[in-house]
Amino acid sequence: MSAILERLEPGYDGIVELIYRAGSGVMPWVAPMREVARIFDSWSIQLLGVNKATGVLAFSFEAGDGPAEAAVEYVRHWHRVDPRLQKSLPMAVGEWFSCEEHFDEAFVAKSDFYQEYLIPFGGRHVYGTKLHDDETMTVLLGNLTKAGKPPLSSGEKAAFRRLAAHFRKAFDIQAILAQRSDRQSVGAELLEKLRQPMILVDHQRRISYRNRNAGALLERRDLVYELDGILACRDTESDHHLTVALRELVLGPISTHGDADHPLDRRSLRLRRRDGKGIAAALIALRPESTMGAFGRTPQALFTLFEPGAPVDVDPGLLALTFGLTPSEARTAARIVNGSSPEQAARELGLKVSTIRSQLISIYGKTGAGGQADLVRLVLSATTF
Repeated sequence: MSAILERLEPGYDGIVELIYRAGSGVMPWVAPMREVARIFDSWSIQLLGVNKATGVLAFSFEAGDGPAEAAVEYVRHWHRVDPRLQKSLPMAVGEWFSCEEHFDEAFVAKSDFYQEYLIPFGGRHVYGTKLHDDETMTVLLGNLTKAGKPPLSSGEKAAFRRLAAHFRKAFDIQAILAQRSDRQSVGAELLEKLRQPMILVDHQRRISYRNRNAGALLERRDLVYELDGILACRDTESDHHLTVALRELVLGPISTHGDADHPLDRRSLRLRRRDGKGIAAALIALRPESTMGAFGRTPQALFTLFEPGAPVDVDPGLLALTFGLTPSEARTAARIVNGSSPEQAARELGLKVSTIRSQLISIYGKTGAGGQADLVRLVLSATTF
């Protein structure tokens, strides 16, 4: 019996329990993946989803000994030219792929993917399967060995197949539970009052809420649209930018490769409409611990945008969310950006001009604006091109 199988047998039931807890949303997917990677001494255990509409990654979770930058570089670029991915995508659910059966040493020696990415970062052979496939997404699970080590033996592959069968069932459970979104949260009521399109998505792009204007945006289908509950971009490059931006928010643990996950709270990105016009969008992390659970019990991202040609009517709620302003500061900033002078803003809000000027000093400090004109440019540049 191999060392892998000797390590697996005593902890098998515990790993299976972790897999189903992950599928039920009790813990992140990297928890069971970390244990599988430890047992198999893997360079990486990878669970990834490919958006079928655009052909780029929708998400990727990794666990193992591979460096953090390897996981990031794969998401940013190398998945586009991964020959193993190209072979795996057409497979049926439950079908298996062994890279050594498709790519000999001569191919590996001439492959940029192997020579410039995988081997220099310390990875080599993959054994994987298709867990899930629907109109929206293909989900794959793979075990990558370390460079210098042989492919998994037949016995080790059989053991990995046993675990993958549980991953497949657990992922199906997750898909079913995802359809029961928390639409009645306090935060959802707030977003319905805002004029900008507002969409809540999780780390796998599943939409849990959209306000009325976002619903109209999705139905138009010329920039973003909903496909089987997943947020997708019409433009392939835009779709890729959305994946990278969501990953940088780190809404949940996505990797055990090093310690390179430094979550951002906000991320701006450029999207392309069907007619070629550029649109600025923003993603804001909504974590239960910082929002007091107003947007539900799990971390989500707030997706919003402002399109060219739309009336310039900046919503105070959006400014408060985006720049961390108090409600009063947000109302003042909205008046200024919408064209009011400090004197006019004071009359409109029933405040003293001195109070407005004091608030503007605080607003400039929080937004980084150098003055009134700079504040207008900053807010509009954050919402449109």
